[in-house]
Amino acid sequence: MKSILLMGGNQFAGKKLCEFLLNKKYKIYVLNRGTRPSPEKAEVLKCNRNIEKELIECLENLRVDCIIDISAYNPEQVSLIQRIMAGRYCQYILISSASIYNEMQNFPVKEIDSIGANEIWGKYAEDKYLCEKITIENSKKLKFNYTIFRPFYIYGPENNLDRESYIFARLENNMPIFIPDKGEERIQFGYIDDLCEAVNFSLDNPHFFNQIFNISGDESITIKDYIKMCSLISGKQPLIYNIDLEKENLKARDWFPFRNKNLIGDISKIEKTGFRNKYSLEEGLGKTYLYLKENNKLGIPLLNDIESHFIKRMEQSKNRF
Repeated sequence: MKSILLMGGNQFAGKKLCEFLLNKKYKIYVLNRGTRPSPEKAEVLKCNRNIEKELIECLENLRVDCIIDISAYNPEQVSLIQRIMAGRYCQYILISSASIYNEMQNFPVKEIDSIGANEIWGKYAEDKYLCEKITIENSKKLKFNYTIFRPFYIYGPENNLDRESYIFARLENNMPIFIPDKGEERIQFGYIDDLCEAVNFSLDNPHFFNQIFNISGDESITIKDYIKMCSLISGKQPLIYNIDLEKENLKARDWFPFRNKNLIGDISKIEKTGFRNKYSLEEGLGKTYLYLKENNKLGIPLLNDIESHFIKRMEQSKNRF
């Protein structure tokens, strides 16, 4: 039986991955602060990963086949767990991010393309890049095999980020959706179950040792077509309004769940290992909508101040005629 130390494991991607691996009958240890419930069959190691003393005491005598790090947001966190567990694991899997691609002139981006700090994703991307850098450096010093995944937009049931739920809730309640500019940027989504499958496929797999992989769905889509797809799935007609960002002096992320930037990745490298996605975007969004609907998560959404301003302005404009 494989034994795995999962860093995080109690929110969306980490929770789903934990449940997935438990269903594979692996021995799973989840390390987190215990602020949210973890899956029942996992052995919970409660501590703050940022505090070295706590981490040393919590992990004393623990030996695993693999560490999966889904909650690393800075290089200090990564280096600490790798060093403390040195000699007691063989593979370290880092869930990084496609946000680290910093010169997206050509699409789709490949794993060999330029990475690092960038203005679009700010410190989050810079720290993820440094997490990768220190992992590669430590793999040689501490003698472990690394596997790095760069997901694009992860989505699915129980997503803690208000992305697909943002669109579906506004459709469900016949509310306007304000799109940045024309909504023609192309983005790529990866269903959470496919990410879990990819991680499982990489466990103790030599084709994944000391390698970096883009991981996402097979298709890209424009923002406006994404909303249309959500509309077809929900059976609700969208009320779409385009917002001129330059004219309004706004950024897309001031109110919208996605940046108005292309984010498309080449996943041919991971496909060469034999891995294949199981879900199309339409299938994944369909399952996500069903979850939101069945769990009463499509109530009237709390509007951002900017959205409220747009709606008020629309109403004032109508009253003039």
